[in-house]
Amino acid sequence: MAFDTTIAGINANSYTTLATASTYFSERLNSTVWTAAASALQETALIHATRTIDYWIDWSGYRSTEEQNLRWPRYDVQDPDGYTFDSDIIPGFLQDATAELAYYLMQEDRTAEPDTKGFKELAVGSLKLVVDKEDRDSITVIPDTVLSMLEPYGEIRSRGGSPFATLERT
Repeated sequence: MAFDTTIAGINANSYTTLATASTYFSERLNSTVWTAAASALQETALIHATRTIDYWIDWSGYRSTEEQNLRWPRYDVQDPDGYTFDSDIIPGFLQDATAELAYYLMQEDRTAEPDTKGFKELAVGSLKLVVDKEDRDSITVIPDTVLSMLEPYGEIRSRGGSPFATLERT
């Protein structure tokens, strides 16, 4: 499927355009991963980010049309100041969050299972490997910076009792 940012489109697959994402990153520090990437990779990252966001967020309000492919635009969604978003737009917060998540997805596959999942110890002869799940924080599929952008507009789907999707070393 081709990159499609048509608002309420039946084939839409990204909440933001390359131009809007590029503007976002021109105003963001430490954006070289994005700016150095080819536009085809940027488009793929935006598509992946859009799908990931729509999967993990149960949005407030209602979809604007039955035919639209994505879950935005929506009716009856208010911003933190109490103003209702127009039902024929993709709000700036969602375009920014999509770009930000695309940036993270370009750096690492946050949706992949950890390489050490399921291992507590591994021994071969005298060599012994014990995975320390405390050596780094759990990798959340959607990083906290993006969650902060999205939380006012819907609920994060839970997985295993967690308030957000977490892939964790065991």
